[in-house]
Formats: sequence, structure tokens, C-alpha cells
Amino acid sequence: MIRPISLFMLVMVTVATKGYMTGDSPNFIGLVICLLLLPLLSVVAAKCMRCTKITPLFATFAILFSWGASIFVFSWAFLVREYVGEYFILTEFCVLLPAFFWLGVLWFVASPIQNRIAWVSHRFRLDILLLFIPVALLVTISNSISLFGFEKFDSGIQLVSFFILLSCAPFFVTRILSTKPMKNYQLQCSIIEVGYRSGLRKIRIFVWNTHNRIMNALAIGILFQPKTIVLTDKLIATLSTKELLSVTAHEFGHHKYWHIPCMILTAVTAMLWLDRVYRFMHIELGGAFAMVTQLAGVVLAIVLVSRQFEEQADAYAAVDNSREFGDGCITNEGAMIMASALGTLAQTQNIDMYKNDPLHGSIASRQQRLHALIGCSFLELPINKRVFYIKVFLGVSFLVGIIL
Repeated sequence: MIRPISLFMLVMVTVATKGYMTGDSPNFIGLVICLLLLPLLSVVAAKCMRCTKITPLFATFAILFSWGASIFVFSWAFLVREYVGEYFILTEFCVLLPAFFWLGVLWFVASPIQNRIAWVSHRFRLDILLLFIPVALLVTISNSISLFGFEKFDSGIQLVSFFILLSCAPFFVTRILSTKPMKNYQLQCSIIEVGYRSGLRKIRIFVWNTHNRIMNALAIGILFQPKTIVLTDKLIATLSTKELLSVTAHEFGHHKYWHIPCMILTAVTAMLWLDRVYRFMHIELGGAFAMVTQLAGVVLAIVLVSRQFEEQADAYAAVDNSREFGDGCITNEGAMIMASALGTLAQTQNIDMYKNDPLHGSIASRQQRLHALIGCSFLELPINKRVFYIKVFLGVSFLVGIIL
């Protein structure tokens, strides 16, 4: 759920506040063009060309890249630091403020629903707050460590803070996305039964109101936390009952196989090894280059691991769909229910079946893998063995990284 907009802004603000390639001679004409004229023209174009669905996308690119140019070329970040100073989150917020403002204006004028304020609120929560609130908390903790002179405990405090933040993730995500407990008691019971079949207990089901715009499902919760499933309103309204239960089995598969803790371990291990490489190469760990490349390395590691976890969750959905036949093998109907749900998602959301999503792969490839599982024993799925070796590799890499 880390959206491209928030990821781009995070990288840019990191570069800006670290002073990497941001210059120290503000060009006021350039700033006026990048922070006022170009965004304004983009918003006007989005408003006047509403018949073209792609116009808001181009307007978003124009706003973000003109804002980025104000940082890299015309020293916007230097100007902010000169007038505001270095005050924890305040400096970063002021650097981000023009992008926040114009994105808000764009979402308001290009709202696809009648309630424009509700749409702006939805986009801010999804595209900005979901990433920036946890990042802001971690940055505040890091700055507090330096302020109160606890640098020698820096790594330990940040690690503890990271895990505390993760333990609070279900609270943050459900509040930021404004989810509500599912009110359909019959459907809720059916979904909980799917969770029980996967061996899980302490299950919670939430519905995310996306104004009938997004079809998605999320698994939230690590280790001993309640196993939380978030379903969007459009997903519930569009899929058949069997397809919806298959999607929930996919999400429960993430919980069953501890994919969320393993993704966290993947990120921590990637950061750990990159830290070792930077130290070996005498690269400044606090510099923008190290931070940006470390972020890129973590994202790449997550992408590589995520695809395997998604394939295993798809396979588990096929297993759960096939249980009623009782022969211990994946049936044609069991595999095709999940494949049908993926096809409905692609058709309803107008997604190219062959579009290669970084974290999930293409829908067509996922359907092909599901079809290849027909007749396989529940206990001998190739993907389960592959993921087992991935988990072993992650565990060993983490321990070796700690020891070195």
C-alpha cells in the first residue's frame, strides 16, 4: 500500500533536507514557475479536459516533477531552511507544502464523485498519510535521540521504536484509511470460518470505504496481534460470494504463512547488509545518497520476495476452495474460483491482464500458475518448498548480518 506518489515525495524530501544536489542559490523566477505557474496550468488543464481520464494523471506528474525541479534546480529546500531553520518535522513539512497544496487542489477539481471534500480526504489518507505518518514518527524519534544526547543508544532505540510502530500498524492503518467493522453478520461469519480453516484465531474484518473506486484487500497484523483483513466496498459489491471468500483465503494465507513478519525481516535484512556495504566502502551513512539507495535496495528486496509470497497466498486460496471435495488435491473449480476473482478485478478496474505489477506480477501469469496447480497435492505444492527456502535464507542472512 505504499503508493508511488508518497514514495516519490519521501525520496525527494529526504534528498532536500539532507542538502544533496539541492543548491544554495535560490532562483525566485524559477521557483515561481515551478511552484505556482506550472501546477496552476496543470490543474486548469485537468479541469477543462475532464472528458480525458488520463489528464489528472499527467497533471499529477506535472505537479510532482515541477516541485522536484524546484528542489534540485532552484534551491527550494535551501530557501525553506534559511527562513524556517531546522525544526524536526517542520522543515520537511514546509518543503512538502507546495506539493500537498496543489495535489489537494487537483484532487478537488478532478474529483470523480460528487462529494469533492470526501474525495480529497480519501486521496490524502491513501497517497500521503499512510506513509508519512509512520515516517514522521520515526524521524521525530531519531531527532529526539540527537537532541537529548542518546547517540550511543541510537541503533537500539530506533530498532525498538521500529517494532513498536509495527505493533501499532493495525491501529494506524485502520484509522488512516477510515475503515469500519463489517456489519454484514452473515458474510462476516463466512469469512471468519475461512480464517478458522487456515488455523487462525482472533480474527477481525474491516470494510474500507473507497467511494466505490478501489477493489483491494489487505492483511494487517504481525505475530501475536489479531489477524485483520480489510476489504474495500467495491470488492464486496463486485465479486460473487465464492470469489470474495477466495480472496479472503488469499489474505488469510498471508497470515498463515507469516508473510508480513517475513516482509519486515526482508526489509531489515536488506538495510542491515547495505549498512555493512556502506561502512566497508566508507560511505556516509547519514547522507542522502546512502538513504536513497538504501530505500531503493529495500524496495527491490521486497519486490523479489513479495511475488513469491503472493504466489503462495494464491495457492492457499486454491487449496481452501478445494477442501470441500476431500481428496487432498487442488481441483479445477478450486483453482478457477481464485482465477475468476482475479479476472473480475482486471475487468472491473480496467487493468491490463498482462501488466506486470511490481509486487504481484501480472494477473495473466497468476491465473496460469493457478491453472498449473490443478491436481497437485495440498502437501506437495512447489511454491511452499520455495518459500520455505526463502525464509531460511532470510533468517540466516539476518543472523550473519548481525554477527558481522
